Amino acid sequence: MTRPREVNDGLPHRVYEYRGTKTYSIGYKKKDNRWAFRITCRIDDKVAITRARRDAIRRALALTADGSEIETVNQLITDYFEWQKALPEKSTRKRAKSTTAENLREAQNLRNVFGEMAIVDIKPHHGYSYLDKCDELGRGPKGNKEISLFHLILQRAVRKGIIDSNPLRDVDKLPTAPSTRYVEDSELAFALEIGRARGGSSHLAALALNVGYLCVRRSTETLDLRWQDVQDDGIHWVGKKRTKADFERKVVIAWSPELRSMTEEARALRGKIDGQETVFVFGTENGTRYTKGGWKKTLDRLMAACSEAAVAAGREFTRFNLQDQRPKGISDKMEAGHQDVQNATLHKSKETVGRVYDRRRTRRAQPAR
Repeated sequence: MTRPREVNDGLPHRVYEYRGTKTYSIGYKKKDNRWAFRITCRIDDKVAITRARRDAIRRALALTADGSEIETVNQLITDYFEWQKALPEKSTRKRAKSTTAENLREAQNLRNVFGEMAIVDIKPHHGYSYLDKCDELGRGPKGNKEISLFHLILQRAVRKGIIDSNPLRDVDKLPTAPSTRYVEDSELAFALEIGRARGGSSHLAALALNVGYLCVRRSTETLDLRWQDVQDDGIHWVGKKRTKADFERKVVIAWSPELRSMTEEARALRGKIDGQETVFVFGTENGTRYTKGGWKKTLDRLMAACSEAAVAAGREFTRFNLQDQRPKGISDKMEAGHQDVQNATLHKSKETVGRVYDRRRTRRAQPAR
C-alpha cells in the first residue's frame, strides 16, 4: 500500500520521482511495489527532466488499475467501466445504473468485433463497416447505439493521451425511421384475454401492458413500480428519464375504475409470495424486479401465444411491447381532448409530446367559421 504524499507534486497516483545528486528518475510503481516503468536522466538537464515528467504522466494515465499498459480495445472497455464504477454517485459524469447495465451488454458486441485490436489502429472505416453489418442484419438502431458507446469509450483514450483524436468523431449514423406503431384497443384487450387464460407470468405481463397504457408510462417505470407507490389517491410515479442536474419529477395518476381493477388483479397474483408482502407490482415469481432479458422472454411467450391464438381465430394481431403503451396512451388522451397530457408524461415541453408520441391516425378540427 502506498503512503500519502507529503507534498503535492502534481503527479498522478503511484507516480514517484527521485532527485539524486547526479540522477533524476521518475516512474510508476504497481500495487506489488514493482516498477511498471522508470525514466532517468541527468539531474542537471532541466529540459530532460521536464520531458521525463511529461512522458511519465502520459504513460501513467494510459495504464490500467493493475499497472499494465492500455493498448487494446478490450483493455480500454474494461478501464472505462471501472472508471464509471469508481465515480461518486453525485458526479454528473456517472451514468445511471440502468444505462450502465445496458452499456455492458452493448460493449460485449464491441468486444467481440474490436476487442483484440490496438486502440491506435481504429479508423473511421471500422465504424462504418460495423454499422453496415448491423444494417444488413436488421439491427441498425442498435448498431447506432453501440457505435455511440464506442465513441464515448474512445474519448476516454483521448483523455488519457493514448490517441490524439477520436476516430469515430465524424462517423455518420444509419438513418432510422421513427416508430409509427399504434396498438389497437382490440389488440390490447386480446393480450389480456390470452394472458388471463395462460395465467402466471403471462397474466401479470398482460396487466403490466394495460397499466403502462393507462398511466402512459415508460417501460422501466412500469417494471420499477412498487406497492408502496400504490396509494389511496392513485399511483405515484417518478420520472426515470432526467439528467443529474435536473430535479426529480413526480406525477400522481388518479384512480379510474379500470386502473384500480387492473392493479387489484395484479395484487391478487403477486401481492404476496409465500405469505410475505412483495415489493414490485409486476415482479417475478420470486418477487424480484424483472431484468431486461427476463421481461423480454416473458413478454415473448405472451405475444407468441397471442399470435397463435389469433391465427386460429382468423383475426388480425401484431406483436407489441411495453414501449408501445406510452405512445398509445398519449395518443388516446389527446384524441379524448385531455388537457393534462404534459403533466401525465412529466415532459418539459408540449412539443416533445406531440413530435415523439402522437400516433393519432385522424385529427379533428373546427371549420374556419
